[in-house]
Amino acid sequence: MSVGEKRNIKIDLLLFDPENPRIPLELQGKNGEDQIIQYMVKFGNVTELMLSIAELGYSDAEPLLVVKSESEKYIVVEGNRRLAALKLLNNPSLTDLRTKTIHDIIHNAAVDIPAEVPCIVYQNREGILDYLGYRHITGVKDWGALEKARYLEQLYNIHIKETDPNSIYQKLAKMIGSRSDYVRKLHMAFMLYELANDEAYYGLEIKEGDINFSWLTTALGYTGILDFIGFADGMICMENLNKDNYKKLFIWLFDPDKSVVEESRQITKLSKVLAVEKATEKLEQGNTLDEALLFTSEPEEMFVNQLKSAKNQLQQAKLAIEQLSDKPEEADHLLEDIDKLCKTILGALRANFDPGEMFLDIPSSFISKEELKKIKMVLGALEKE
Repeated sequence: MSVGEKRNIKIDLLLFDPENPRIPLELQGKNGEDQIIQYMVKFGNVTELMLSIAELGYSDAEPLLVVKSESEKYIVVEGNRRLAALKLLNNPSLTDLRTKTIHDIIHNAAVDIPAEVPCIVYQNREGILDYLGYRHITGVKDWGALEKARYLEQLYNIHIKETDPNSIYQKLAKMIGSRSDYVRKLHMAFMLYELANDEAYYGLEIKEGDINFSWLTTALGYTGILDFIGFADGMICMENLNKDNYKKLFIWLFDPDKSVVEESRQITKLSKVLAVEKATEKLEQGNTLDEALLFTSEPEEMFVNQLKSAKNQLQQAKLAIEQLSDKPEEADHLLEDIDKLCKTILGALRANFDPGEMFLDIPSSFISKEELKKIKMVLGALEKE
């Protein structure tokens, strides 16, 4: 049989791909279709695809890409979600989920349910993976970061056998139409993820779906984080990994109880904190990310930004006055607290940085102008010393 031969194949001869990157690790390597179909029904929007096939039929423009198995059947390397839809249309008893919806789709089908579908048969899996590399990792296919990384891992394992390790990422980058630095970072993030998975996520009460894999890839773009986990000077190599620090990083990113990152933009802050030993210690002691950031070189910028944010919020509150129909009960109390805070902050700034300014607001009944003038002269002389 030649590579890329197109032919119709009966659905009962088609098998799910046990290495499908779109299914979680606990299902990979399984040949039984029951669990995979259950997963597809629950998370893969299979019923929507079933409805489309039942209404319009199966398009010849979307053949499944398959390789022959040892059992004289065919493994579907590309098109497993479509295969799940087709199998359920022919046998709805394969799942006990959304049974009413599935039976309604079959009962109201506008066309005959296909018993066979167009497929393109390849001689080996490698040929399909090479063909699909661009579509899945860089192109138009709607895959998540972890799914792309798993696919890239498969390509890597195929081509590293015959490629110089120093040029493997350049080769893969050309195959998928991407940059070698991105390919390398995505693959390294997957290796870090696999390490955490092998460690059962360090005992955290989380599942694969709870992990935002793209955060790992993003984290590898920051020098502070790279240095912290042992990848100094851009030497991203698993042999150099500081496993203890990586465990801390993983917890700070993904632990439901100890995570300090709520969105990807905060990874920038985390990198700044991890670049400073004192700030990192504060994070290890349970301080928040913003609290730890105060022990980096960023506290002045952060302080000013906090004041600007508070000012903007107050300006918005001022504009909203016209929209009020009644005076809020808490308004007076909140504004009094805000006023006290402003005076406290201003007083602290003057005490720390402009001590002479502390006496500007003292009433004349407490101290005369001449005495105040002498105090300021003394303070000015002390500052010069």
